[in-house]
Amino acid sequence: GVVVTSENRRLAPSIMRKVATMWCLALFAASATGQTVEERVAALEVNEVRQLHGAGTTNPSKLFWELLGLMTARAKVPVHATYRAVGSSTGQKEFLGATTNGNKALNHFGSGDIPMTKERYDAVAAAGRTMVHVPFAVGGIGVFHSAPVGGATVDLTACVLAKIFSAQITMWDDAEIKALNTGLTLPSLAIKVVHRVKGSSSTAGFTAYMLATCPDSWTLGTGSKITWPDGTNEGQGSDGMSKFIEENEGAIGYIDAGHGHEHGLSEVALLNKDGKYLTTKTADIGAAATVALDQGNLIPTDPAADWSGVN
Repeated sequence: GVVVTSENRRLAPSIMRKVATMWCLALFAASATGQTVEERVAALEVNEVRQLHGAGTTNPSKLFWELLGLMTARAKVPVHATYRAVGSSTGQKEFLGATTNGNKALNHFGSGDIPMTKERYDAVAAAGRTMVHVPFAVGGIGVFHSAPVGGATVDLTACVLAKIFSAQITMWDDAEIKALNTGLTLPSLAIKVVHRVKGSSSTAGFTAYMLATCPDSWTLGTGSKITWPDGTNEGQGSDGMSKFIEENEGAIGYIDAGHGHEHGLSEVALLNKDGKYLTTKTADIGAAATVALDQGNLIPTDPAADWSGVN
């Protein structure tokens, strides 16, 4: 079994005495029935609490919490299951483990919107472990704001968005933003850009989108963690990003759409190739995923292979 020692998990002395007394009584009762030590150990193992722990991206965290809660409630054997929403990169690092412990996993599973890097995949294999990839969900990343325009949707192009997040545009009443939103009264208010503080699949997806749609204006590179301009703000996880936008007038940030909508945030509508402004609510994300899958060879056929090239 797994034993967790923590300053926050100490038992009161009186409780400890009761536990010790119960333990002794249990062993005494077992001895009285003539059970062998092996039989007593087997009986204890039957009642052992099974452990299942994971960590990773915040995007599907509510799904995991719901599923793990149902599993815990319905399992025939005692189960303790948890999921920590700490970001894709942190989830990968914990699944890989540290070189000091022989790359032994700190969790049973990890979750992310980006694949395990080749370096980390090779380290897992070198440690004699086999990992498998299980695609299980499709979601959208939206751009949300708190510009004081009555909760209205702000229209932006990818290039204007790139300039905002790279600090080339710093005011909400900038001429380029006003030209796209002639029906809105935009305030003379500083834009407060918020981005993820740690390695994040949302950052990886957002920066890849910026580079693909407006490479001339996006010069910050791509990846789960990049160097942002001075004066930008940091948010921990999707909830941290949502909270920052809620509490700071004039903020803008990229968030898992489900979290943004749950917090009641206003969403930016982005111009697509067909000349339509779409949010994650008005876009058909399922159809887009279907088109991508129909292209073939998107997902490797071997779940245990290196998926670092999948994007």
